[in-house]
Amino acid sequence: MYKGIFVTATDTEAGKTYVSCKIAEAFKENGVGVGVLKPVSTGDRNDAIALIKAAKINETSETVTPIFFDNPVSPYGASILENKQFDFKKAYSSLKYFLNKYEFTVVEGVGGLLVPLKKNFYVSDLIKKFNLPVIIVARYGLGTINHTLLTVEKLKKDKQKILGIILSGKKNKNDISAKSNATIIRELTKLHVLELGYNEKIDLRKNKWIIK
Repeated sequence: MYKGIFVTATDTEAGKTYVSCKIAEAFKENGVGVGVLKPVSTGDRNDAIALIKAAKINETSETVTPIFFDNPVSPYGASILENKQFDFKKAYSSLKYFLNKYEFTVVEGVGGLLVPLKKNFYVSDLIKKFNLPVIIVARYGLGTINHTLLTVEKLKKDKQKILGIILSGKKNKNDISAKSNATIIRELTKLHVLELGYNEKIDLRKNKWIIK
C-alpha cells in the first residue's frame, strides 16, 4: 500500500474535498490511521475543517492547510495581491509530518493541474515534487470527457502514476451525457472509474485500486 495519494481534479468545485473526505472516512472505517493535508488554500480553511472531521484526527486547520491566502483566487493571484509567496518548503515539510505520523495520508490539491501556485510553478509541479500516485476527480455532466482526458494526458506527460478517476456529485437527470460518461472515460483512458454520488461511501474492498 502506498503511504499516501494526491487527489486532484479537472477543475475547481469538481468535488475534490468531498471525495478526499470520503476516502479518508473509508480508511478510518477500515482501521487505518489516516492523515489529511491540503497544502494551500485561499479564501478560507473550510476544506481543512471538513478533512479533519472526516479523518477524525486531532489536528488544527493551520496544520492541515499550512499555506493560506485571504483572497479567494488562485494562490499565485492571491500572492500578488497579498505580497507573499507560496512556500514549497513549508508544504513539503507538512507532507513529511503527515507521512511520518499516519499510516496513510490523503493530500488534496487546489483547483486543476494548471492552477498556478507561484510564477511558473503549478499544481502539476507540486504533484511531481510530492511524488504520490494520483486520483482524478471529475464531474458527471457535459464537458467532463474533455476535461478528464486533458487532465489524464498532462499527468501521463509528467510521468505521474494515475490510480483512477472518481466522478463525483449529483447527476442531472436532464443531462444525457451523465449516463454514459463513466463508460466512455473508462474505455478511452483504460483507467479505473468510480461513480460516487452524494452520501455514498467508498468500499475499499471493491475499489482496491485506490490503495494499490
